[in-house]
Amino acid sequence: MKCANCGSDMRYDVSVMGLVCDYCGAVKNLPKPEDEQLIGDMDFGTAIRGAAADWGVSRRPVECKSCGAQMFYSPDQMSGICPYCGSSVVVSGEEADLGMAPNAIIPFSMTREEIAARFYRWNKFAFWSPEKFRKGKVLENLVPIYIPYWTFEADTVTTYTGRFGYTSEVGESTKTNWYQKNGVVEKHIEGISTCASKKFRDDRMLNSVISFKDSDLIEYSPDVLAGMAAEVYTVGVDDAWNAVKTKALRKRLMSAVSENEHADHCEDLKCSTEYSNIRFRYVLVPVWLAGARYKGKIYNVVASGHNGLGKCSRPLSVAKCVWTPILMLAFLIVGAILGLGPLFFGLLMMAIMAGFIIYIVSFFAAFADQRENDRKKRR
Repeated sequence: MKCANCGSDMRYDVSVMGLVCDYCGAVKNLPKPEDEQLIGDMDFGTAIRGAAADWGVSRRPVECKSCGAQMFYSPDQMSGICPYCGSSVVVSGEEADLGMAPNAIIPFSMTREEIAARFYRWNKFAFWSPEKFRKGKVLENLVPIYIPYWTFEADTVTTYTGRFGYTSEVGESTKTNWYQKNGVVEKHIEGISTCASKKFRDDRMLNSVISFKDSDLIEYSPDVLAGMAAEVYTVGVDDAWNAVKTKALRKRLMSAVSENEHADHCEDLKCSTEYSNIRFRYVLVPVWLAGARYKGKIYNVVASGHNGLGKCSRPLSVAKCVWTPILMLAFLIVGAILGLGPLFFGLLMMAIMAGFIIYIVSFFAAFADQRENDRKKRR
C-alpha cells in the first residue's frame, strides 16, 4: 500500500499493529480483534464452485530451491529469506494464481524483540542443556510468516449404539454397572481448526503453540500482509475436512454421546454421523520462526506471533545427564560407608527440595514482568 502523504510503500509494523511509512513516518491504523468485526465464512458449495480468489493486491510466488517451501510476497519485494531453512530466495516477476483468498487473518501482535526476550528468559531455566547454550546468544534471526489454517463448523446428527457404564459408591468401594444402549444426539460443532500446510500439518512443535479463538480474528485485509511473507495452503479444504472428521471432530462427537447418556464410561461405541450446514474459514495465522545455533547444529524455534507461546528443541548436556546421578549416588555411598546413610539421604532430599523451591521462586520472579505486560495487552 502507498502512503497517502508521500507515496512511498508502507509496511506492517507489529509494535503499532498498523501500517508505517519509513520515509515520512505516517501511520495508518488497522482493525483490531477487539473491534468485533463480523468475519465471513463459506460453505462447501462455494468451495466446489470456486471461492473468491481476490486477494485485494497482486502477490508473487516463491518456491525455495533448498527445502521446497511455497510462499508468496507482495510485488514490491524482489528477494527474501526462506523462513524455514534460511536460504536466500528470489521473488518471481510473474503474478500467481494463489487459489482461494483468506476470509480472516490474525495480525502479528508480538514484536521480534519480545519473542527474543521470552526465548532467552525461558532458556535460562533449561537446566539439562549445556551452559553455553542456556546463557549464550544462540538465537539467530527471527523471521515472521503467516501459516494457513482451516477452521470448520457444522450441524451434526449422530446415531449410536454401545455399552455405557455408570459408577456409584458402595460403602468404601465403587461399582460400575454397564448397559447396552442406542440413541440419537444432535450437536452444533464449531471452533475446530487444522493446519493447511503440508509442511506443518504434522509438526507437533508448531501445532502445540498455535491456539486462537474466533474473537482473535479480523477480516482479511491485504494491508496486514504488507512487507510480510505468507505460505500458500497446500492442504485443500476437502482433504482438511476429511482429516478433521476422523480425528478432532470424532472426539467431540464421542464426548457428546457420553454427555447425552450421562455416562461415566463407554465402550464398544459405534456411530454414524450426518453433517449439514458445513462452513469453513481460511485463516492466516502469524508465526515467528528461527533457529538456535550450538556447535554447528541448528535447533528449531517456533513462537506464535499472536500470543507469544513458543517451543524450542534444545541440546542435552551429556556431562549433566551423566554426572548428576553419579554424584548423588556417590553422596549416598559415602553416607552408607560412614554409617550415616539415613542422615545423608535426608540431607540429599533437603538439598533437592531447597533447589526446587529456589528454582520455582526464581521462575515466577523472572516472568512477573512478562505476565504484567500480557495483562496490559489484554486490556
